[in-house]
Amino acid sequence: MSAKIMALAPVLAVVAFIVGDSAAHAHEGWFVSEGRHGGEHFLFDLTVLLVAAGTIAFLASVVIIDRSSLYRKLDDLPAKAQRWLPSGAEWRLVAALSGIMLMLNVIMGVYLAPDLVLPTRSLVILGGAVQLLIGVFLLSRQYYPLAGLLTLLVALPLAALYIPASRVFDYVVEFAALALALIFVGLGSGYVDRLVCKLLRHNPAHTQHLPLPIIRIGLGLTFVILALHNKLLSPNMALTFLDQHDLNFVRLLGLSGFTNLHFVFATGLTEVALGLLLVLGVATRFVAAALAGVFLTTLAVLGPIELVGHLPLLGIAILLVYRGPGGYRLLAPAASVAGRPRAPGMA
Repeated sequence: MSAKIMALAPVLAVVAFIVGDSAAHAHEGWFVSEGRHGGEHFLFDLTVLLVAAGTIAFLASVVIIDRSSLYRKLDDLPAKAQRWLPSGAEWRLVAALSGIMLMLNVIMGVYLAPDLVLPTRSLVILGGAVQLLIGVFLLSRQYYPLAGLLTLLVALPLAALYIPASRVFDYVVEFAALALALIFVGLGSGYVDRLVCKLLRHNPAHTQHLPLPIIRIGLGLTFVILALHNKLLSPNMALTFLDQHDLNFVRLLGLSGFTNLHFVFATGLTEVALGLLLVLGVATRFVAAALAGVFLTTLAVLGPIELVGHLPLLGIAILLVYRGPGGYRLLAPAASVAGRPRAPGMA
């Protein structure tokens, strides 16, 4: 077994992500109410070390891909498409998918996410009203700053006050980043927003480069948080999820000793790697395209609840494929095929 794992180590992390996407990126709390593997922890055996080595090799290979001429050519294709599509269409997609999710939450009686429920009927009604109002603002295409402010000042505090912090923790960065990005996107786009900018003596042009890196870094940090909280620091819920959904495909490769615990470690480590790549802005379109594919394929495996809960993240992934990393990234943007440097904050 060890020889086989050693041979597969450089790709195990990637395969665990792409083929085992449902286990890697499902919020286990959406499907499992209580864990049955309390006290289990990772043993640092040869398999774990080889999976870690494979993840490091994957990170190195993605950096190399990001600097390759072929990737730069592919990277320029979405930029050309931007000339033909309406300006801001990508943000309208993110806002629409987020608004649809919030409205579906109201119908299902949940708050912000499928595993978050407010404790009393009056709070459920209040939470439903808040989500409905934010959803209407998002779908209106005109009140993004109001939707962002309501999310930051009302929706998230309401969750923090009445829902256990251990559950809310998974979603804070996702919703905060989305809210901040939409605030900056919407500034100066409507009469009220222009009036606010005038009163605050704020020039929207000075912050128009911020939404893209905010949403990219927020998505990356969300994946790191999910990996650490639900897998690497405590594999209990992830192992229980795998008891109900046998998605450990690695055994089919002849690696019978690759346990569910190893699989949780591999998928968790891969989530951290992908999250870091997004935070650092390395091969953003490649990583975002993989994530978009994952969110779509999980619908077939886990049903509509998985897709509904991931609608905002799906929209953000498509946005990043379309626009690229924006500013504030680790590596300086490579020259485009035509030899022109990319503008700061743009794809």
